[in-house]
Amino acid sequence: MQRVRMIMSTFILMTLVLIGCTKGYETQKTSGDVTVSLSAPSYPLIKGDNALSIKISDAAGKAVTDAKVDVRYYMPAMPGMAPMEYTTQATLRGNAYTFNANIPMEGGWKTDVTVNRADKTAQMVTFNVDAR
Repeated sequence: MQRVRMIMSTFILMTLVLIGCTKGYETQKTSGDVTVSLSAPSYPLIKGDNALSIKISDAAGKAVTDAKVDVRYYMPAMPGMAPMEYTTQATLRGNAYTFNANIPMEGGWKTDVTVNRADKTAQMVTFNVDAR
């Protein structure tokens, strides 16, 4: 009986460790009067569909919810390979903008986020992300 408990405890501990290895990802950059945060529930991104979210705040730290947010994710050209580029528009959900990035290939990707607000100059930031 004690041996069974020890095996079960070890199994549960290993499961918790493996679950903890899939860490979320969040990074932020500032452009002009806005700070843009990009986050993903797990990182590195996977080859396939990835749900990402963007939070935007103004200089006072208040959430920006009145913007049109355009996203371009791409892999620059490499020797013997043409560049890959995809665009989408993020959708406001609560205080964050969400979008889906369908990554077709493992490797390093760049993500441009452009924030367009009425009567303000568009602001753009670029994030580097990895996919496996």
